Amino acid sequence: MALTNPVLSDLVSHACQLADQLLQMRGLLDELNVLYDSQGGFKTSITPEEEAQIADTFHGLTKAQLDDGMYVLTATIKGALNNSFSQIVQLAARA
Repeated sequence: MALTNPVLSDLVSHACQLADQLLQMRGLLDELNVLYDSQGGFKTSITPEEEAQIADTFHGLTKAQLDDGMYVLTATIKGALNNSFSQIVQLAARA
């Protein structure tokens, strides 16, 4: 039986599509995790020249901001995806 409420139908459809995208992101987060050291951040031996290149290329991004973002991506988001993997798979399978 099809959903007759278009708002509910859109909500379910979007949730399933987002779940599918999250599963695709999981592999990317695994790759990032290899590059990140939770004790010292991203590539702790970064040179001043490399830090300047990062700032130039990414509109003023500092190493501290990079470290903070990497932590959120690898610890917080990746952890949440791993903890809820089976539920996300159930939605993604219907995308």
